[in-house]
Amino acid sequence: MHDSRLGTILLEGGVIDEGGLERCLAIQALGGNTRPIGQILVEQGMLDQATLERILELQRVRCADEAAAVSVADLESGSLLAAAVANRASELVISEGRPARIRVANGWRRLTDHELGGPEVWEFVRAAMGADVLEQLAEKHFVVRTFRVDGVAGGTATAFRQFEGVAVRVTFAVDEAATPSELGVPDAVAKALEHQKGLVLCVGERGIGRAELLAGLLGLAARESSNYVIVVDDQEVPLPVDGGLVVQRRYGADEAARADALRSVVREDPDVMVIADVGSPSTFDLALRAAEGGRLVIAYLDAHNVTAALTRVLNFYPVYEVARVRSSLAAVLRCVLVRQLLPDADHTGVVPATELLLVDDAACEVVRRGALDDLRLLLRSGTGTSGHSLDQSLLDLLVRGRVRLEDVFARCEEKAWLLERTRTGVKETC
Repeated sequence: MHDSRLGTILLEGGVIDEGGLERCLAIQALGGNTRPIGQILVEQGMLDQATLERILELQRVRCADEAAAVSVADLESGSLLAAAVANRASELVISEGRPARIRVANGWRRLTDHELGGPEVWEFVRAAMGADVLEQLAEKHFVVRTFRVDGVAGGTATAFRQFEGVAVRVTFAVDEAATPSELGVPDAVAKALEHQKGLVLCVGERGIGRAELLAGLLGLAARESSNYVIVVDDQEVPLPVDGGLVVQRRYGADEAARADALRSVVREDPDVMVIADVGSPSTFDLALRAAEGGRLVIAYLDAHNVTAALTRVLNFYPVYEVARVRSSLAAVLRCVLVRQLLPDADHTGVVPATELLLVDDAACEVVRRGALDDLRLLLRSGTGTSGHSLDQSLLDLLVRGRVRLEDVFARCEEKAWLLERTRTGVKETC
């Protein structure tokens, strides 16, 4: 693990020599150690402000790595899980022959500074998933189980075989539902849920932010005390205690099991269905038909924007059925919410950016005709009646100083449009 002290970083990079560093430390001591050493270095002309900012960013990265580190003598499963949770990780990956890693703020960090051996990985799998998992891996390629370690964490663990041995990927469950405003969900989505009918399609990148988004929307959907709400998800979701009756059902690992689970749920005739994944033809068709039956269906689909999501949906069906599906979507689709997570300005957390399609008369006609490319024009019109584009949301975050330009530039679709507005200082609100 690299040393995170500023002086050490400066010496390692050859920015200053030991004599210069000692002189600046003496000046700092004369001032009562109240002034940052970086400020003194700039004042003494030993480096410029831009170089200082780059060095401070490197120091922040090293400090984050130090905070994440787990010592060799402390490799029990509970310690690894606790360290991951303490660093606000969304995922933990442990593999033979590699250091343990965690995903924090859309980036990967080392949790251990050394490679893990087979016995260490095996013990983690047994403790978190059960003593019989390794025996099952001898017959299967992977095993998926939910887990809960009291006082530490819970979630879903997937153990699998790889070339170097056994590995396990842990995704942590959401323990407390965030509010829609904390999730970056626009107010228009809450109004769409008030109808208590139709299809609300949530869209995002694979495995990033799905559970927390659905947990936040679940609270809105279950506000009516007369509602019967069923959540279909293998991962634990915090269920609201106020409002309607809310229960959770397991989804299943393959497409056939998921379709069977949804058919069973529809037969119970709930008022609201929250479905964790409709990424297959059978599951999406069941969700669509449930919405056509007068229910409110909140479903999640992996895609990166509104157009890609609806294109993927239409590609589920053979050509002769596409016209019928477009008509059904136009009738029941209330909105499509895309939510992406970007590193914040300090790269210590994440900030949500959204794209929103509100299915008003104009959008309804576009969906019915299947001219999905025209949706971009509606989202970029600036009127707000049909929603807003992801680029507009990214620009808004950039203007408010919540994200960095390089992170926004990598995500936006109209890069020339974004650069033009950052140069002129024009802000388009979402």
